[in-house]
Amino acid sequence: MIDENEFSDHESQSATWIALADLMTGLMAIFLVLCMLMLTNQDRTRVMIIQSIQESMKAEGVKVEIDPNTGDISIAENILFPYGSAQLSTQGKVFLNEFITVYSHVLFNRLSKEQQKQVARIIVEGHGSRDNNTSFDYSKNMTLSLSRSNAVVQHVNSMPVFGGKLLFLFKLTPVGRGNIDSKPYDDASDRKVVFKFQFASELFGDISKNEIIEKTKQLSEK
Repeated sequence: MIDENEFSDHESQSATWIALADLMTGLMAIFLVLCMLMLTNQDRTRVMIIQSIQESMKAEGVKVEIDPNTGDISIAENILFPYGSAQLSTQGKVFLNEFITVYSHVLFNRLSKEQQKQVARIIVEGHGSRDNNTSFDYSKNMTLSLSRSNAVVQHVNSMPVFGGKLLFLFKLTPVGRGNIDSKPYDDASDRKVVFKFQFASELFGDISKNEIIEKTKQLSEK
């Protein structure tokens, strides 16, 4: 015979768990919506930054290769460094003085305070090319690429004061990519330094709007 009190307690516990599950689902849906709104806002900021960089570089006569989708800026090896060296050339120092001043102005003078906060990190990546696909080749390129990115950071630190310098340096992060992203053969275009800005949400993995939309749909169907 079923104990009515025991059955009542079990039913009460089930109702409690269902209510908690509904609450958690609701909170998750709200979180995903907020994430999507944040990403949408960041998309607008990214577009604005890219347009401002393109306009400012052109106005100042600084020639750089800008990815229209990400805002990544590639600077060829021969502009900054002699072949195989991590010592900035005189030409490279002059170029960086012009480029960094404009780049910093866009990120920290043309953006609103709220938009500035969205830019969590400025990455300067050193890249190498593939020589003979050996472990020594990988190690040599990794060391050289990191040394070059560090040389760029050190030069920025030594530059005369420019708009947003302290904030720029605070967010500047040197990275060596070696020949990880290079073609399977030696190509001079792989030897470069890349500047990229990164939003806070990107520090914890890439979350696409499509993924958020899909998750929201799944939750709404439950």
